[in-house]
Amino acid sequence: MEKYAVIKGYNTEFEPKHIFECGQCFRFRKETDESYTIVAKNRVINISKSGQDIILKNTTDEEVADIWYDYFDLGTDYAKIKEQLSVDVHLKNSTAFGGGIRLLNQDLWECIISFIISANNNIPRIQGIVERFCKEYGVKISYNNNIYHTFPTVDKLADVKKEDLSFLRAGYRDAYLIDAINKVSGTEVNLEKFKDYTTEEARRELLKIKGIGNKVADCILLFGDRRRETFPVDVWVKRSVSELYKDEIKDLSIHEFANKKFSYLAGYAQQYLFYYMRENSAGGKTNG
Repeated sequence: MEKYAVIKGYNTEFEPKHIFECGQCFRFRKETDESYTIVAKNRVINISKSGQDIILKNTTDEEVADIWYDYFDLGTDYAKIKEQLSVDVHLKNSTAFGGGIRLLNQDLWECIISFIISANNNIPRIQGIVERFCKEYGVKISYNNNIYHTFPTVDKLADVKKEDLSFLRAGYRDAYLIDAINKVSGTEVNLEKFKDYTTEEARRELLKIKGIGNKVADCILLFGDRRRETFPVDVWVKRSVSELYKDEIKDLSIHEFANKKFSYLAGYAQQYLFYYMRENSAGGKTNG
């Protein structure tokens, strides 16, 4: 009999579709029954919703307490966040549309690699490159008659060379991935120290890696380092701010505007705006 766990009491603050399709992660697969199978924390789980209950298959209540409670940010009151943001009419609409979004607390190293791959790329291609990367260097996991792979550790990748990555079909990003591997496996970028850095110090460290600009760095900080005040600006967010707040932004840069307008809730606002704009625009599903 398959092991499973049930999480109760989150109702409209937890929607698997919103969580996994809002651009923050890439290792998920939507199943024919509308559930989602994800690979995270060196495990594979399947997630679905039944009424107000969240059903997690291939895990236990103990793992929910030890791992998934934090991963799904269940200690954060998203109803309160949405109420605070909804004083703004545009975010009232966005939070209503993507109200089940929760910001995942992902692995910092995985986010570094994944968001380097994500730059100027579409979701299916990002997922394909990441999966080939994990299949080659990760550890096999069997679940429900399928084989999955963990995300490879820095140590496992320490000896990888640029020519070794041609199978990824990632193009120019191969050089960026190697630079990230070399700098993180060496001493130039020490991920263990990130917990002691200010957000600006952490951003400067990430910008040492080739292929990481401000947008990618902010994605990594928001999704992999719990910096909820960061506001990644991609094509969708730029469009949202430019169109919805054109009378407010005036001479401010988008980041200055976001900091002034949303303060410590900027990262949450970004996800609601991103998801709303991308899902309601023709030709969505890119992580511009």
